[in-house]
Amino acid sequence: MTALMTDIASAAVQLEAAIREVTFIEADAPEASKPMNFKAKYLPRMLVERYPELSSIERELRGVFEVCSAAIDRKTVNPVVAKAAISLAREYRGVIDGLKHNS
Repeated sequence: MTALMTDIASAAVQLEAAIREVTFIEADAPEASKPMNFKAKYLPRMLVERYPELSSIERELRGVFEVCSAAIDRKTVNPVVAKAAISLAREYRGVIDGLKHNS
């Protein structure tokens, strides 16, 4: 279970970094030190402001961050939910990384 928690935390951090990179939000910006549940609302909103064509995935991105946040806070998560969140985080990171190449 510890490895799963590490994976979910890593997936959330990598997704956050990808969003920050394409939205030009600095890693040392004030919201960087905010809790993950704040970032769950903030980061997808910033992404959609920059790329309105991604509005259809904003809610899903929030959900991924919320699941990761809940798992990290509780230090436990259903393995199926964790694996789904990790998979979605990786998939969305790929979509976001694709934005860099199309810009």
